[in-house]
Amino acid sequence: MSDNKLKIFVTVVRTGSFTAAAHKLGCSQPSISQNILQLETEAGGQLLERSRGEVHLTPKGERFYKYAERILDLYRRLELEMNGGEVQPDDVLLDLGSGNTAEVGVRDGKIEITLKSANN
Repeated sequence: MSDNKLKIFVTVVRTGSFTAAAHKLGCSQPSISQNILQLETEAGGQLLERSRGEVHLTPKGERFYKYAERILDLYRRLELEMNGGEVQPDDVLLDLGSGNTAEVGVRDGKIEITLKSANN
């Protein structure tokens, strides 16, 4: 389960380019561009700044990215639970700025911290 446009957006942010995202997702670069433009229309403004093959989050894009990651994580958790998997308690997502986050949770009685960069 997932929302394809959100998955595309998050992949573009993590890879830093439309071309790299298209390669990773196995689709065309024009398809990536079209989906991002649709998201920007729906969001009411520009989410990504484009320059020489690279993309960077706008301030609106940073806020959108945080929600997109959380929504995709909820889809992942839903799918896991519906298929009989064990869902861990919700992790806490900390915003570190510039699209970077830290996910803090408990695994097997130990605190686990996962750093996520917008450019991964």
